[in-house]
Amino acid sequence: MSRINIQGTIDNIRSKSNIYTPIIEAIVNSIQSIVLKQIDNGKIEIVLHREKTLDIENTIPSVKSIEIRDNGTGFTQENRDSFDTFYSEYKRSIGGKGFGRFMYVKYFNNVFISSVFTDIDQSLKSRYFRFGREYEIIVDEKIEPSTAVDTYSVVTLENIKSGQYFDKQIETIARRILDKILIYFINDTFTPPTIILKEGEGNHSIVLNDFLTEINEIKLWKSKDFTLEDDKLQKYEFVAKVFKIYYPGNQKSRVSLTGHNREVTDTPLYKYIPEFEDEFFEEDENKTKRNYIIKTYILGEYLDSNVSLERETFDFPKESKDMYFPFGQADIERKASEISKEAFGEDVQVRVQKKSEQIRNYVNESAPWHKPYLNELDMSTIPYNLKDENIELALQEVKFRKEQKTRAELKTLLENPEVSHNGQMAEAISKISEIGKSDLAHYVFNRKIVLEAFRQLLKRKEDGKGELEKDIHNLIFPMGKTSENCDYQEHNLWLLDERLIFSEFVASDKKISTKKDALGEPDLVVFDKKQSFRSGDNNYSNPLIIFEFKRPKREAYKTDDDPIMQIGKYVKDIRAGKYEMPEGLEKIKVNESTPVYAYVVCDLTPKIREFAEELHSLTKSPDDEGYFGFLRGYNMYVEVISFKKMMDDATLRNKIFFKKLHLE
Repeated sequence: MSRINIQGTIDNIRSKSNIYTPIIEAIVNSIQSIVLKQIDNGKIEIVLHREKTLDIENTIPSVKSIEIRDNGTGFTQENRDSFDTFYSEYKRSIGGKGFGRFMYVKYFNNVFISSVFTDIDQSLKSRYFRFGREYEIIVDEKIEPSTAVDTYSVVTLENIKSGQYFDKQIETIARRILDKILIYFINDTFTPPTIILKEGEGNHSIVLNDFLTEINEIKLWKSKDFTLEDDKLQKYEFVAKVFKIYYPGNQKSRVSLTGHNREVTDTPLYKYIPEFEDEFFEEDENKTKRNYIIKTYILGEYLDSNVSLERETFDFPKESKDMYFPFGQADIERKASEISKEAFGEDVQVRVQKKSEQIRNYVNESAPWHKPYLNELDMSTIPYNLKDENIELALQEVKFRKEQKTRAELKTLLENPEVSHNGQMAEAISKISEIGKSDLAHYVFNRKIVLEAFRQLLKRKEDGKGELEKDIHNLIFPMGKTSENCDYQEHNLWLLDERLIFSEFVASDKKISTKKDALGEPDLVVFDKKQSFRSGDNNYSNPLIIFEFKRPKREAYKTDDDPIMQIGKYVKDIRAGKYEMPEGLEKIKVNESTPVYAYVVCDLTPKIREFAEELHSLTKSPDDEGYFGFLRGYNMYVEVISFKKMMDDATLRNKIFFKKLHLE
């Protein structure tokens, strides 16, 4: 007699099975036995036996052993011989693999079978044996006459192996089992047996059938046949069974592919239809809300023929077809998701509209420069529970793809000028212009945000003081940086003057002197150049612009705090050669003929007005928001500007752009 290395067989099981797999295997065998007996009162009991003591958390004792009882045909000689045959073909016609029983000994230390069956002489006999652990499947077999009144079978799975964990709550166990065998309850070829989950000690029990009837927590919502066609036009038939499941808890709608009426794969539906990510809900006549998910089971000969030995996966690829299989798992699931969407079309459409509205609100309120790309956004690929960064990323991807496509088109037209006269060139240039407008809109929108931030900085804080000088300073130009390490998009010099955006060199509170006797570092120094001079020239004709900022709401100024005099001393030191160019290769070239512009940005307090009017004899601006004039002592032009004037002027310069973008 041939021997089987049972432990070696178990060790070679590499499937995605779990502790529920042997339970489902035993239940399905019981269902098949009841079907074979051809009775309408079929009954299966799943009995939970728990540890005798409480666990360390002093909660529900853990499940230790499980019995599966049925009133089917029992272990006849044919059933017994099939059980004892490795890879038996006895149940091949109904999907048997001749291997599933090995899952018993993969997860449980001891497996016992007891049964009453009708012998060949029509007498009832009992059969008992245990599942071997070494080389024989059936050991310690006993056959005796029985006084029972009917046939039955009991599979006892005793002592869960170390490292394996089973759910504790009987309600959770019931739903986990039902998920796997739900397809049997809507079978048109036989009356499903009554399946009861019960505690071995106590009277708590759950009838799984009631979830579809009395408890009404599961409803078959739609059943639909569909066909998939391969490259050779061969058709494959499938059936989709769509259920509404009112399980509590945070669960996801799913699609399950089955093999021989058993769930094999389980994939979230939102992978294909984002709107299925959240639970759905409905209200009854009492306005009570009930949450539910959708679960779609797919049946078909293609699935039955290609299910793995352990029924935990399929032989065909997970994604698309390959040279051996006409369809992959994703191909079938994608079609199933479309059927699920059809079944709940109204609910899904509400979510699509909600998502679309959220995206449009984001664009209108926060990113108007993306408006040209809204119509090209594929809503079906965008998650349902959106964050602003998800929307921004999706729109950026559309913009990037459009830019790449447009550049490629333009390149092709430029390389083939003979085809560019039929309007294609103009169309390509128009697309580039559209992208440019989008970028400009983004830039203008950011200016509006900066102005709003600036306005907030000018307000008095709760302690009655203004914001620190450095906060204003950093908003305009980051402290400690220069134009060589700060891109024009990172600073906001336009708040002061649009002409400063592309200045030759800007230093913000940056050390530009190596002389010990230098006064210090100006808040903002700008070395500009005339267009007639080459870029990078350190020339006496290049204008020099210096800004000095003072803290908003500052009232106390001493005589030495005169900001106009401070700038004058900076200019004097620069002219005296105490400051060098950024590289330190030469001194900054500024003489008495170099145009020098000095700007003081502050609140016009009485002391500041005194400095401007009495000490330096500057002229008051018509709007009373500043002073201007030329100081011959320092040979420089000076303007004193209030924060309000700087903000109002910057707002006015940009107002037309804000209006064009409907930002105000």
